[in-house]
Amino acid sequence: MVVKPHISLIVAAMAPELGIGANGKLPWRLKQEIKYFRDVTSHSGEGSINAVIMGRKTWESIPAKFRPLPNRLNVILSHSHTNEYRDGVLFYNSMDSILDAFQRDNYKFQKQDINKIFIIGGAQIYNAFVTDPRVDSLLLTNITFTGEASETPVMDTFLRWNLDEWKRLDSSRLKNLVGVEFTEGLIEEGAYEYEYTLWERK
Repeated sequence: MVVKPHISLIVAAMAPELGIGANGKLPWRLKQEIKYFRDVTSHSGEGSINAVIMGRKTWESIPAKFRPLPNRLNVILSHSHTNEYRDGVLFYNSMDSILDAFQRDNYKFQKQDINKIFIIGGAQIYNAFVTDPRVDSLLLTNITFTGEASETPVMDTFLRWNLDEWKRLDSSRLKNLVGVEFTEGLIEEGAYEYEYTLWERK
């Protein structure tokens, strides 16, 4: 029996409203969180690779020198593209076509199996697929601002998620899923505290 790739939404969001952006940018730069994202989305077994799926705006927000994201299959979801592979990147015009392709028993990318699938933004894609039954888990970095109230970031982009429909799992389950080392519990960095969490559907 062939095991289909595990599908996760992975995102950092500020409590309590789950804000993820301001003016098209992240209002924070958290070095440990960046490393966590890179390690989690890159780690795969021998002979396999992980896929990171993002919208066109998220792709364009990545500095050109950092894209495509290394050691991962970069997949761009854009209604204006045909389904094609170009310049090291896969383009698809619908999420259904992406997932249907990746979840075929015989799908390989350059002779590599797809190990895990990570949906990495932006907000429209996160909000559309949080209710999709094909999504197995949420990898949510829960951020709290601890600085002066007058300096609280003003967010304009939010996750429209109902976490009451999900249950939080303990850190041992998170370790088992991601397969990499990370700091458990609250992390303090600058004017923020944050914690890596894992959720699955109730």
